[in-house]
Amino acid sequence: MKKVVSIIVTLTMILSLAACSGKTQSTETGVGSSAAAGADTAEVKAEDGKKEMGKLVFSGFTGEPTSFQQYAIDKFKEAYPDVEVEYIVTDTGTREQVMKTAISAGDPPAIGAYWGTRINSFYDNGMCLDLKDLIDPEILGKVNSSLMEPCMGENGEVYAIPTDTTYHTVFYNKDMMDQYGFQVPETWDDMTAIFERLKQDDIFGFATNSASMQDCMYGMTYAELEAKVGKGTAWGVANGDVSVAPGSEAGEVIRTCIEQVKKWYEAGYWYPGDGGINCTADDANAAFAQGRCMFIFNYSGALGIHAESCDFEIGAFMKPVSEKGMTSYENVEPNVYFVPSNCTEAQINSAVAFLEIALSEEAQQAVIDGNNIPSVLSYTYQNIPPLLQDIMANLETGNLIAGVNPTRTSSEMQTFVKQQIFAAPCGGAMTIDETLNEMERIRLAAKQ
Repeated sequence: MKKVVSIIVTLTMILSLAACSGKTQSTETGVGSSAAAGADTAEVKAEDGKKEMGKLVFSGFTGEPTSFQQYAIDKFKEAYPDVEVEYIVTDTGTREQVMKTAISAGDPPAIGAYWGTRINSFYDNGMCLDLKDLIDPEILGKVNSSLMEPCMGENGEVYAIPTDTTYHTVFYNKDMMDQYGFQVPETWDDMTAIFERLKQDDIFGFATNSASMQDCMYGMTYAELEAKVGKGTAWGVANGDVSVAPGSEAGEVIRTCIEQVKKWYEAGYWYPGDGGINCTADDANAAFAQGRCMFIFNYSGALGIHAESCDFEIGAFMKPVSEKGMTSYENVEPNVYFVPSNCTEAQINSAVAFLEIALSEEAQQAVIDGNNIPSVLSYTYQNIPPLLQDIMANLETGNLIAGVNPTRTSSEMQTFVKQQIFAAPCGGAMTIDETLNEMERIRLAAKQ
């Protein structure tokens, strides 16, 4: 009975959120409306043996479509000029609820856009259509297997299609690195030594969007968990299967990572010093571009932003580890499209046609052109920037693992890891014990 009541209360809250934050914007006209348009679409009737096509409505975009998303949309519109295309803009924090509300209400978009490692929050509830027999198998077979993994069900179902991916990395000012004669740091001590030297010249060691992306730094824990507790531990923590309470093996490993970041903060290496734990993305990016810090913890998809704003050569590397000889791991996060399971046949036809376009060599080249990692690595691409090539090459190393970021555990854990995991103990809002206890509480709540 408690579970039923909880579901009813949750759905009521979701409906309220959607009413407040759901916005529909047309790529044709740019005119917004307050309701999600989905199943009640104007359909293009089949003629001369062609399939009936429904309005192509996207939901889950957190702003204007990226350049490569827009490229695929434009190609679809060229191929199907009579099919109307719209997209629903949501906030990052409410996109999941807005899409689930529309699907539950029987008014689904034709395509939902979401994070690959959290797409299970939809298909576990029966909200994703199995695309295995709908997408051309030759096209589907070209998608990188590590990116497909979180999109698949236990019996080989294909619940989502990855079109590009990102992972958290450390960008650095290569010109500054060369000027000082530094080597890329392999360990925490190596990085600390660089920070100490930079501080002598009033240069900060690093910046990050610490207001909402502390999981960029949380990746420090993956190598430690794998080496000191055992293989698969990072994934187990992310899945909520492993205790992180104070005194637990995993909890004590995470403690060492928090302690290290706290030392860097207290030493004044974290831009802009006092208050660094509240740094926004724009401020962090500007500090890196202006040479006020040497490193920035960010996601690989930010390469385009940095390339446009920085007048120096940029490098990137996997996060340092506590001891030499340890392997650095990072979470890889594919961006995916899924088709709601209660779409009309006409909507499905439009969605499948779009997905095949998005996986075409031309559309995947557009991903490259936007300084992002495509989901198909086997195409012959043109004009790949050297740094992007290096970033892409890490996909072949086995060091990038989908789903090891604990933000996949639940929405509450996502908020905590992105906003509090380091900020709370650094800012004095929580002790490290209290931070680990809160993480454990959220983990247990998600498993109920």
